[in-house]
Amino acid sequence: MKKYSRYAIYYAPPKESSLEEFGRYWFGWDPLNAKLINNKHRINYLNRFGIKNLINIDKNVLIPKKYGFHGTLIPPFKLNKNYSTTTLFKKTEEIAKKFKKFKFYKFKLKKINNFYAFVQNKKNNNINKLSNRLVRELFKFKSPLTKKEIDRRNPSKLSKLQLNILYKWGYPYIMSEFNFHMTLASEVTGNKLYFELKKIEKNKEIILNEINNFDKIYIFGENQKGMFENLENFSLS
Repeated sequence: MKKYSRYAIYYAPPKESSLEEFGRYWFGWDPLNAKLINNKHRINYLNRFGIKNLINIDKNVLIPKKYGFHGTLIPPFKLNKNYSTTTLFKKTEEIAKKFKKFKFYKFKLKKINNFYAFVQNKKNNNINKLSNRLVRELFKFKSPLTKKEIDRRNPSKLSKLQLNILYKWGYPYIMSEFNFHMTLASEVTGNKLYFELKKIEKNKEIILNEINNFDKIYIFGENQKGMFENLENFSLS
């Protein structure tokens, strides 16, 4: 049986959808099938956007690649030793059934600090309500934060509200600070990646045309190679 060091609750694009296909080839990692994607296949796919090589992409996707293409509902956490994955999965499924599927708003490309992401063109209260409910009801499944984990969040740079959320819920950008997004690149320096992303944005309807409904939540696990892969998914009602 595989062992997983951390778990996360995500939205992931439907398998074989145009957005899932894009994320798979953009990052070179397929979290739904837990496999790396050959660079030759990635280039063949990205050519349709006018992207000819991976140089400007790969140096900026190293961090988000390991998590797979997703939208975070609950960020990665270590499982509390008093609970099992079975009970975590069961509780997550119970919460999913309490929510009706809902529609996404249109997506756009946005730079947030030093990373790029797809975001909706306006706040979606349905996603916020779902994330808040998951955070509250699954909090007991999370191991208490260590000092090292707290320091990793740079508490001196957080607002008072974000700091309070970090100490109460274990992460500063959830609850009232939650902003749903699907990361494309992080720790971006220079403008070279920007020009590649503009090619994506110009043709974004190709990859976003099928994504209308938010109808499932996923549980990903961090495998022994440090990559997150899909373990289970649960449908909203």
